[in-house]
Amino acid sequence: MKKNVVSLTLAAAMAAGMLAGCSSSSGTETTAAAETTTAAAQESGSGETEAEAADSESTEAAAGETGDKPFAGQSLTISTFAFNAELLQKNVYDPFMEQTGCELIVEGGKNAERVTKIKENPSAYDVVIIGDSFITDLINEGLIAEIDSSKLTNLDALYDCAKAPFGEQYGPAYTFNRLGIVYDSAFCPIELTSWADLWSPELEGSISIPDITATSGPLFYYATANAFGLTPGEDDDAIFEKLAELKPNIVRTYTSANDTITMLNQGEISAAVLLDYSYTTAQQANPDYVWVDPAEGTYSGFNAINIIEGCENMELAEAFVDFYISYEVQMAEALDGVDSPVRTDVELTEDQAKNFTYGEETINSLLFPDWSVINDNLADWVNRWNELFSVQ
Repeated sequence: MKKNVVSLTLAAAMAAGMLAGCSSSSGTETTAAAETTTAAAQESGSGETEAEAADSESTEAAAGETGDKPFAGQSLTISTFAFNAELLQKNVYDPFMEQTGCELIVEGGKNAERVTKIKENPSAYDVVIIGDSFITDLINEGLIAEIDSSKLTNLDALYDCAKAPFGEQYGPAYTFNRLGIVYDSAFCPIELTSWADLWSPELEGSISIPDITATSGPLFYYATANAFGLTPGEDDDAIFEKLAELKPNIVRTYTSANDTITMLNQGEISAAVLLDYSYTTAQQANPDYVWVDPAEGTYSGFNAINIIEGCENMELAEAFVDFYISYEVQMAEALDGVDSPVRTDVELTEDQAKNFTYGEETINSLLFPDWSVINDNLADWVNRWNELFSVQ
């Protein structure tokens, strides 16, 4: 049996208006049909007792409630991020349960911890929603199921780079994220325009960068290499020399962006390397925070949705993947500031798209790391990183 960490029980009255197209009138139609059938039986003198008629109406009504819900009685256990839980409940989980009649059991947590749990007990999970380096790790372990892309009716609406970022047989990306620099213009001693600026002596003891094990860690490793004309996997000694030169400026290497935002808010640091969605959260606290797309180029990653090998309710899982990249969900998540859309038909105003990785021009300019290089070298990078930054 699957571990029920958080059981999201559907309340139909609350979920009915969540997204356009999620409710259905077929229950009313079926009940009406039952009443007509009962009346006809009475007119024909069928001899049905009142108790039998009431039982028949009750059965037909129940059928009306579930007849248009093809996955009633089934469930999925989902491993996902811990943040934005309430908005995901509103925009994704409740509407999907209302449409399908299924139950979603959701477990949130940090990426590395979730990967460990899936490796230890894969049968406890059906779907994983996680960042790119962690997906490739699970793929290499044989824990990600191949998906029938013909079942994904929304796939053609995605940007090409989001359709199958980890191979045609695996699930799509549902959002882009890009790595940049965020600094407090009121306190940062210099204006930041490039990755190389982070090495400025004026920033001694005032910046935070992602840990190599964080979602954005490999992206920053690539950004460091790019800033100095180096190649990950080939020039690792030189890259770590540059990271050693950066160390005096670093207050913290983080695994939680929320902790880094708190440090910014408290004035413990004046600059940080963050993903775009974290900047959206940070700016809500302080409008003086500035986002920088560094001059050397902006590295981007994906958050993707995939099915765990051995999932018992495969059709339901495929339906959930497809729903996650539907227009309704992508638009709702964008309007709530949760995720950058990967659909080409989601159109946002300039204000709505602010801080998002959005639009054809932006997406075409993104730099993507070579995840095969990352997977081949990450264990070594982590060991060297820990040796370098073990004392903060």
